[in-house]
Amino acid sequence: MTVKIKTDLLVIGAGAGGLSVAAGAAQLGIKVVLLEGDKMGGDCLNYGCVPSKALIAFSNQRKPKKFSDAMGFVRDAINEIEPHDSEERFRSLGVNVIREYGQFVNETTVAAGAYEIQPRRIVIATGVHTPVPDISGLLDVQYYTNQTIFDLTKKPEHLLVLGGGPVGVELAQAFARLGVNVTIFEKRKLLSNFSREQVEILKGSLVEDGVSLKEDACVNKISEVDGKLVVQLKNDNKITGSHLLVATGKKPNLQNLNLLAAGISYSDIGIETDQYLRTNNKRIYAIGDVAQFENFTNVANYHAGIVLKSITTGLKTRVQTETHPRVIYTTPEIGSVGLSKDQATKKYGHKLKISRVSFSENDRAITDNKKLGWIEIYIYRNFVVGASVIGIGAGELLNFWSFMISNRISIYKVVRTSFAYPTLGEVNKKLITNYIGPKFFNNTLIRNMVRLTQKFLP
Repeated sequence: MTVKIKTDLLVIGAGAGGLSVAAGAAQLGIKVVLLEGDKMGGDCLNYGCVPSKALIAFSNQRKPKKFSDAMGFVRDAINEIEPHDSEERFRSLGVNVIREYGQFVNETTVAAGAYEIQPRRIVIATGVHTPVPDISGLLDVQYYTNQTIFDLTKKPEHLLVLGGGPVGVELAQAFARLGVNVTIFEKRKLLSNFSREQVEILKGSLVEDGVSLKEDACVNKISEVDGKLVVQLKNDNKITGSHLLVATGKKPNLQNLNLLAAGISYSDIGIETDQYLRTNNKRIYAIGDVAQFENFTNVANYHAGIVLKSITTGLKTRVQTETHPRVIYTTPEIGSVGLSKDQATKKYGHKLKISRVSFSENDRAITDNKKLGWIEIYIYRNFVVGASVIGIGAGELLNFWSFMISNRISIYKVVRTSFAYPTLGEVNKKLITNYIGPKFFNNTLIRNMVRLTQKFLP
């Protein structure tokens, strides 16, 4: 028997973005149905941000590390955060949680198990998954993805990592610091979305940790020989390992939705939306990883705010893609926000100004012996248009520049701000003073005025 439900809002997917929309709408008195066929909390809680950052944190400890303790630490982190994303919590907020996958029947109706839901508005937030690359023999051997690697109970002898993107690099370094031999295979260049200068510094750190890097490495075949995994490259070189991690990127979860029935346009990279996150079916929105945007949790949460405003007030807000920090939580961390140096240079030419500060110039970095790396900002007419950093606390430092860029705040507004001492955050103040200082102290008019003033001051 089919149970028919009418509701104000249907949210498909209980990951970061979907949960934010559902919680916000429910607390404002909107009738919400939330569909999730897998785990509450989605990729970030169960397979992505939380477990990977917990593993990284544990691996960075200086005390002796047991692999079983590391995985226990990961599970404890998930368990501590899980109640915030739980079915029970959302039911307490008034959300009708249905643990089924949703599938469009037509432009206005979604089927989910025994339920048929007719909402006024729909938000698709189904996230992404790790696809299996088309490599000969891969399906015939045991492999792990970020969805299964944290189930390991015994330390791998030699972990072979397919993919040199954020997931592959973060996990490779963490496992290496836990005493695992690690080899990364990347068919292009490591972390290709970041500057080569940043990546080269990180590569040095990875090598110091014992990670073997194979760039421009085209994998032809994977096989199992005598209980060992063998990766054969295009140049016929063979590397043997004990475990295999597939980290070759993400693909949007579209497979269960039957989007054609709803008249929704999409491609292999996600659902097509306008600048307000609406699909071509104007009652349906797509947010986060399933839309054609970067796969970062902060982006999904940002999208949730935009859609929630539209649903609750009718007011539209354009998506600002340039204000989202992008951070890789390796040691050292790599991050950027806004335009890259190349993009900013191409757009503004000789009018672009660059200010850089090395962490070796920061007192707190010196006291903590974390001097590796630098931070720089790109300035056009006294406004920051981008920032890049490699070093300790990159993510925390970039939050400041994300705020500055998204709110169009002149750097002169920061001059009067006092930063706590000694902190890493002082590098952000120094970036500004390095830019303003020469314009002020080397200004002939200002120097002449000061000399004149001195004649009259007591």
